[in-house]
Amino acid sequence: MFPVTDDSETIVDCLTRSARAAGVEVLTGVAVQAVEASESRFTIQLKENKRIVCDHILLATGSNPLGYRLAASLGHELVPPVPSLFTFNITDPRIQNLAGVSVPSVQAKLLVEGHKPLEQMGPLLITHWGMSGPAVLKLSAWGARMLYETQYRGTLQVNWIPSLTVDELRERLLGAKVEYAKRAIANYSPIPLPQRFWQRLVSAIGVDSGLRWADLSKKALDRLLQELQQGRFEIRGKGVFKDEFVTCGGVNLKEVNFKTMESRCCPGLYFAGEILDVDGVTGGFNFQNAWTTGWIAGQAMGE
Repeated sequence: MFPVTDDSETIVDCLTRSARAAGVEVLTGVAVQAVEASESRFTIQLKENKRIVCDHILLATGSNPLGYRLAASLGHELVPPVPSLFTFNITDPRIQNLAGVSVPSVQAKLLVEGHKPLEQMGPLLITHWGMSGPAVLKLSAWGARMLYETQYRGTLQVNWIPSLTVDELRERLLGAKVEYAKRAIANYSPIPLPQRFWQRLVSAIGVDSGLRWADLSKKALDRLLQELQQGRFEIRGKGVFKDEFVTCGGVNLKEVNFKTMESRCCPGLYFAGEILDVDGVTGGFNFQNAWTTGWIAGQAMGE
């Protein structure tokens, strides 16, 4: 859900106004250097030798390394954080100069040596540096750790027409040989794919741009079937602009009481948001996680 202004500042303003109305004091320019726990109280060490003593602490520092260090210093185990939700860097003539072309529904399979394949369905978007879209972003989330381990090297196998079986797709192509016999293969696609992308796939199997459907050989038809349902693209890294906006990893969930968001290791310490080992498959789910865990922690701390 987006505000009617379609501006994220509206959400920021809502939260800050609510904080002011509740009498929350916001300190800026006083970076936290350490937190010490003693009995039922905490001492927050700020720069310039300033200190704050309190009964409860909420760490809601996102993926900032400081939050991880503070959590570890208070007895928590950290699941090593790595990037999540990123695009795949793919250099391939089949998608070169096709940025902006999208396919509404594909079946994408992530193949990484030494790991079990991962599959996702959804839209796929061709970008200037490779592939993105919900199908790719979901794979990057579920495969974040194994891709990190292999320096973001792997293979993306794509079924561009998952609604058809191999036999159904073969029949569709054979039907085009009869019904559109005199038309150039590159100029007519019997399946719902963007025209420019269809032409690239036809070229990729070695079919001349002027070859007619009637002249498509059985060998070329088999290659086209393979390309349409098991096309493989080599992944050479993450998106070149470091566009990941979520981190997987963080405070081990076994060490947190999710009814209150209180630490099971350090009474009085609470967590909310991305500092926890929680990451969703879209930015919206991660926002919701931050707000929900923050609300639960706030309710518990205020009792």
